[in-house]
Amino acid sequence: MPIVIVGAFLLLTLVVGICFSRKKTTFREYAVGNKKFSTATLIATVLATSYGAGGLIRNVECDYEFGLYWMIILIFNCFCSWTISRLVLRMGPFMSHLSSLSI
Repeated sequence: MPIVIVGAFLLLTLVVGICFSRKKTTFREYAVGNKKFSTATLIATVLATSYGAGGLIRNVECDYEFGLYWMIILIFNCFCSWTISRLVLRMGPFMSHLSSLSI
């Protein structure tokens, strides 16, 4: 029975891939979607990247094992995130430069 589920998933993936591959996309559209991201989408992406399931499990284990010391380390980690957020505010002029690759 599991082989039927895997086969159905692969077949569905193939059909969806063929249907959506007919639309021509540029590298810019593929990379940043012509900047058509809502704020909620960007926040969810950053949070999912920062707080993955592995990180959450590790933090719970370390909280239990190291206690207050680990919580202090996490507070300093928030300071690092704050510093990066200050830098992100200055990225506006660079948004049109995706990489050195020009397509």
